[in-house]
Amino acid sequence: MSWRDFFQRRTLVYGGSSAAAVALVAGILVMAGLLANRFPYRWDITKDKSQSLTAMSRALLPEVKQPLAITAFFPEGNPERQRAKEVLQMYGYANREISFRIVDPEREPLKAKEAGYRYPGNALLEFQGRRQMADKTEEEPLTNTIRKLLKPEVKKIYFLAGHGERNPQNKEREGFGTAGKALENEGYQVENLNLLSVAEVPQDAAAVVVAGPSKTLFPNEIAALKAYLTRGGRLLLLLAPFQDAGLKDFLTGYGVELDKGMILDMNQLTQAIGANAIMPLAMQYGPHRITRDFTNVVTIYPLARPLMLKPGIKDVTVLPLVTSTNTSWEKLGQEWIKDGKANYDPPRDKKGPFTLAALAEIKLPPKKEEKGKTPEKGAKKEGEDKKAYLVVFGDVDFAANTYFNLSGNGDLFLNTMNFLAAEEHQIVVRREESKAQPLTLKGWQAWFLFLTSLVALPLIMLVTGVRAYLRRRSRR
Repeated sequence: MSWRDFFQRRTLVYGGSSAAAVALVAGILVMAGLLANRFPYRWDITKDKSQSLTAMSRALLPEVKQPLAITAFFPEGNPERQRAKEVLQMYGYANREISFRIVDPEREPLKAKEAGYRYPGNALLEFQGRRQMADKTEEEPLTNTIRKLLKPEVKKIYFLAGHGERNPQNKEREGFGTAGKALENEGYQVENLNLLSVAEVPQDAAAVVVAGPSKTLFPNEIAALKAYLTRGGRLLLLLAPFQDAGLKDFLTGYGVELDKGMILDMNQLTQAIGANAIMPLAMQYGPHRITRDFTNVVTIYPLARPLMLKPGIKDVTVLPLVTSTNTSWEKLGQEWIKDGKANYDPPRDKKGPFTLAALAEIKLPPKKEEKGKTPEKGAKKEGEDKKAYLVVFGDVDFAANTYFNLSGNGDLFLNTMNFLAAEEHQIVVRREESKAQPLTLKGWQAWFLFLTSLVALPLIMLVTGVRAYLRRRSRR
């Protein structure tokens, strides 16, 4: 057989044509895939545009001109994992500089711990060496977090040191390592402050935290804290029972008084979650921005002391932020600890509720502008009120590593710090989940759907089947 006859064989001709057609179709598909990857396009036909980002997000994302990495944390099998992936894909579609991955914190616990993971749905965003944690893998918290990352300014939060305070770098049970990592994920720079080595609180302090000092502060340190408040500072004090660190008179001047007592509590909820009497619970919160969204949220305060609020001090407004339950009581002194008698003793013990946390709003006198000096842009006008803020908790362990991620403790601590650092927009406001909407059909629409799906289509299939059967039978 000659080569000419070989190439003219019917099988080769038809086989080659089929192979060429397959190769052509494959080439078209590959080219279409490359073009779709290079020039992606999506068309959202849902009524509420649930598969698209909002106009606010779309306006913000073009500002991301360098790589932004998102790491979302979801265990395998979590029902929200797929929805989170779809949301992240929308961000990647809107801006090619945005990349994402989903990590299982149970399979990669070290990576989750290093990122500051707290609960499923957390998403760590990294941009230009800065890190910020979004509490949920949803559009609103993700967009707000991106907005914070785009700001070049990084505020500093100082933790007082030198008196046995809790350290934001300490990862042991009683340390504040989890709180420190959470603050960094909020976009803050966390540093220690020793007022024995510096004369005053640094000018760049967005807020100062005094976390459970076990030794008495020196008078010059207390004077430095008071001077910080005098110039409009923001201070958070976390105190343990039976230890005031020399701050009793300092707090009295701002309407918060201390005694030598400790709060205990025992009720059905306490028993249900496995807590004991020295871990009082709180479900009642003051009407402030810090706690406004704490509806049906429980916070736990191990080894807490009560705060007695004293209104009527000039230029100071004191507001209770957190209140213990009606079943709580206060034990005075420490003798009962040695005797092991923690039960409520009506003649000697005080009945709750008690204030566990309070906010003192301090009105400062207006600062007069120098003659001939032009006020800075955005500065407050003369006579306009300027305020300092002091937040006091009668407990320090609620924000320690052991309890930070328990119930609403971590959220309360972060809300407090965001308020003090004048970043109220970072206080989490969880929007309602989108609910399923029923499909309401008009009269003719319902009849059309009924006749089409239950009458016309089955009838067409039946007629086609009968016709095919009769044609085959006629050919026999």
